[in-house]
Amino acid sequence: MVGEQDFAYEKIEGGIRILRCYGVSGRVEIPAELEGLPVTEVAAYAFAGRMEEEPENISGLPCICGTNLEELYLPETIRRLGRYVFYNCLQFRKLSFSSNISYMGAGGFTGCGRLSHLTMRQKEGASCLREILQDLKQPVVVDCYGQPGKGLGNVAADVLQAGTQGEALACRLVYPEFYEEAVENTPARIISTQTHGMGIQYRNTFRDTQIVFPEYDKLFETGKYNMDITTILEMSVARLSHPYALSGHAKAEYALWLREHLKEGAGYFLGQGRKEEVGWLAMSFAETREELELLLEAANQQADAEQISFLMDALHRRFLAKTRKFTL
Repeated sequence: MVGEQDFAYEKIEGGIRILRCYGVSGRVEIPAELEGLPVTEVAAYAFAGRMEEEPENISGLPCICGTNLEELYLPETIRRLGRYVFYNCLQFRKLSFSSNISYMGAGGFTGCGRLSHLTMRQKEGASCLREILQDLKQPVVVDCYGQPGKGLGNVAADVLQAGTQGEALACRLVYPEFYEEAVENTPARIISTQTHGMGIQYRNTFRDTQIVFPEYDKLFETGKYNMDITTILEMSVARLSHPYALSGHAKAEYALWLREHLKEGAGYFLGQGRKEEVGWLAMSFAETREELELLLEAANQQADAEQISFLMDALHRRFLAKTRKFTL
């Protein structure tokens, strides 16, 4: 037993296959090894409400499956995810994984409509990110962690932020939603599928399984007219605050839009209690006193005393102190 979670598993060639997880929390962290062997697979239907053959539960803990699963942290030893592994996990919101998962069975994310945050540890070689994103039609935020020279390339030190286990947050990407519609051609008795929304275009900005950042950023030129404002806000702040492989032209495009919607953006992030984003807007993005005052005005409108205090302090440190003059 690991803390208040336990696992049903079986030994396979080369490692361990997880069959079920048990515990009192919806947050599951699968260990990298059990009985001295690497954990390499998660079985088909492992987190679904029902399995074809339910393993014996000797832990005395409830099964973490179906609507009980909320967050899952996979070790980098995992190489295979079975079919329908997360079938109808309706409350599943966050998945942490390494990019070198080499096999994912059919229907793995069927019914995972709330899975909106992916944390990926980028490794060398082929990446499974696009395959996961293609199964998720809802808006998804992806945090990509890596090390300089590994997977994401030689990341400049000034764009890295401290991550976990010595890794660094190289980039944060927002993938908009898309939806599919079945269209029937009655005379020909043919049903075709039509895809709508910018989300599918963003999910196609990959080459040889790797993200092509210039193609991703270029979509913003038309996407800013075709996406909802909250998605554009999330995307602009994500790319500007974590500017991995961000060209000067793309940076200017994101920044211009964000400055035109600065007060709306501040209100949105303040309303969600997003201190990281508000702090970045105040300390890194705002270039003038007037822009910081817009943030302060948004905080006043929401009567957020803590953020008002923070923004007043930022205003004083960044601008008021600079205008102080002394005469002899």
